[in-house]
Amino acid sequence: MATLTIIKDDKYVRVDGLGKTLDAVVLPANVHAVQWDGTAGEVEYNDGTVNLVIDNISAYSTIMSDHATKKAADEAADAAAASAQTALEATHGWKRQYDDTTSYSDIGDQLDQLYVDMLAGKLDATGTWAVAIKAVKDAHPK
Repeated sequence: MATLTIIKDDKYVRVDGLGKTLDAVVLPANVHAVQWDGTAGEVEYNDGTVNLVIDNISAYSTIMSDHATKKAADEAADAAAASAQTALEATHGWKRQYDDTTSYSDIGDQLDQLYVDMLAGKLDATGTWAVAIKAVKDAHPK
């Protein structure tokens, strides 16, 4: 059976370890919190009333339903955001700015490649510098 914590004034509801802040938590004015561990629980009051031991949580099914609705809405929003991010990452502009696999090396590394190519007599399209520059240009055509 589910575990449940409700903190009325904070509009906080936790069901099975997942907490959500709801738009409204409707409970009597003198209720501070409801705690349920899966088999037993109690209602805590804020006016000095002795805590009430409860043996079921059926009276709080509407609040639990609101929690489930909020959870589903949050999951849908997260999925939409992930989809939007995936679409953004597929664009040419994003790849050009953030994809390290198709970006130019640091200028110092490029100059070192040119020097090594010059010593090896490879200042043509077969040198390491030319190959690296061509890979970036091929990945990002104008």
